[in-house]
Amino acid sequence: MTNSKARLIFEHVKKKKTKPTLDKVEESIQTLKLSGSRNLKSIFRDLSTLKESLLSLGSISPSDKPTEGVERSTSSLDNIERKASTLENSLGDNISKLIQEYQRCKTESKELEDERRTFRTLYELSDIIYSERDVSALLEEVVDSVVEITSCERCFLKIFEEGNNIKIAVAKNSEKKEIDAETDGINEKVIDAAAESGNAICITQLLTSDADEEKESGSPETTSILCVPLKSKDKVLGVMYLDDTKADSYFTPDDASLLSSLGERVGVALENNLLFTELKESQEKLLQDLRGRFNFDEILGNSPQMVEVLKTVADVADTDATVLIEGESGTGKELLARAIHFNSGRSKKPFVPINCAAIPETLLESELFGYEKGAFTGAEQKKQGKFEKANGGTIFLDEIGEMSPLLQVKILRFLQSRQFEPLGSNRVKKSDIRVIAATNKDLLSRVKENEFREDLFYRINVINIKLPPLRERKLDIEPLAESFALKFGKKNGKKIKGLDPEALNVLTRYGFPGNIRELENIIERSTILAQGEWITKEELPKTLFEGNDFDYKIKIPQNYGELKALKKKAVEEIEKSFLSHILTKNDDVVSKAAEDARMHRVELHRLINKYKEDFRESRKAKTEVSHQ
Repeated sequence: MTNSKARLIFEHVKKKKTKPTLDKVEESIQTLKLSGSRNLKSIFRDLSTLKESLLSLGSISPSDKPTEGVERSTSSLDNIERKASTLENSLGDNISKLIQEYQRCKTESKELEDERRTFRTLYELSDIIYSERDVSALLEEVVDSVVEITSCERCFLKIFEEGNNIKIAVAKNSEKKEIDAETDGINEKVIDAAAESGNAICITQLLTSDADEEKESGSPETTSILCVPLKSKDKVLGVMYLDDTKADSYFTPDDASLLSSLGERVGVALENNLLFTELKESQEKLLQDLRGRFNFDEILGNSPQMVEVLKTVADVADTDATVLIEGESGTGKELLARAIHFNSGRSKKPFVPINCAAIPETLLESELFGYEKGAFTGAEQKKQGKFEKANGGTIFLDEIGEMSPLLQVKILRFLQSRQFEPLGSNRVKKSDIRVIAATNKDLLSRVKENEFREDLFYRINVINIKLPPLRERKLDIEPLAESFALKFGKKNGKKIKGLDPEALNVLTRYGFPGNIRELENIIERSTILAQGEWITKEELPKTLFEGNDFDYKIKIPQNYGELKALKKKAVEEIEKSFLSHILTKNDDVVSKAAEDARMHRVELHRLINKYKEDFRESRKAKTEVSHQ
């Protein structure tokens, strides 16, 4: 029975179960040791008693025969005692080996757990590296992760400008609290060497030069240093400097290798961020130049998509090329067409818009080409058509995809010859106009389905401009909303200054199926209902909140510092609730709670120690209530 139990324990250890399992193994080994020791001691006591009884019997025996039997029995008992001693020694040795094997497995398990935690931290950091556009926020997250991985005392991250001048510096201690980036004690020679060579420098133990400190402590103080360059394409953008003065702690070549790999990724991310910042600045400059050169004041938006659209408009405005504007309803196609016209050489001539979907098919032809008196019933006098009115200017054919096949043929003929015939007239007229068409349909798909003429499509699709929906240009929501708020505030005699952050946050999370037109209607309604100088989320339509999983009761952070503080507070509240629940559920037995939570007991202890003051106050309050 003992051997089978020992074999079972060994198999548990051999298979390297999780930490809670290893804890059970340790308990089982100790139980086996105590049990085996007690059983053997009991055997020795029984043997000793039996031996004494036999000797007593031998001393009172009337003949030699029983005495010889007693001597033989005593000899056998001595033999059993020797075997029991051997068994005791063997069991002790085996248990010692078991305990050694267990300790080895436990150490390996801890190392694996540390590796798992490191990989988890690196995985979370990789998401931040390739998504965070705020360089300062990115570097803070990197420093926090490095402190978590290496458990160093201090971590400094420095980014260089041209000439190795410090541009950005982040410094934190082992508790991830910010410290002075210019703290004394940094080995500048190590930083210079790492920056110049482009290689990591790892110093296991560096003696301090302070003789007084050495004399007071009785032993020289040592510092472990690791300095890793942040590189991108062999260009050193900065360095990451770590140091630690704990006697039992020092950096290893593995640490240097890991952080060097991380440093390369951070370096690439930094360069990408710098390029992104340069691109954003160039886009803003281009937008300012475009607005300075052209009359784009009515077209609001700072998003990259709108910058590209306005650049195309600037390129084609002062030409006679036919333009096709594609976009969903409410994206501002007519506004864009007006911008093209009023920034062209035809700006002093008429801009004539017509919605092809809003006019019945039977009347659309007469609206476009005009008619003579008596051309049809009710035509009591001659009427000039849109094509004739727009002579010298621009005609805007909105929703051209809704035009009938017969009318498509006549439009195609006009585009080819610039000639048309009014209804009821045989006289051909000419008109020098520029045609801008717009549609909310996919015209190419309609061509493939034979619902739109292919030759007309290619005739109007000389310059194609795609207006993105508002949901794809979130950066434009705020300037548009602010502009509408001021406009309708003035119209309704209200001193509206704009929208508060929470209201803007609601709008940026909404999909806007009706695009800019829907946003304009929402702001007009909210302006009318506004009670103060700022439009709040309470004054927005309730439909904006439907199907939205955002908790609007949370105060919206105004900067990155507030965001981090809010995130930290939320995590702490969740961790406290988790601890309270799991400990109460398991009667405050940590090992049981850890097993139930599927986490290691050390991790649970770490959480408990983190919030021990809160739990101490909570338990004290509970105790006082129970006594009352």
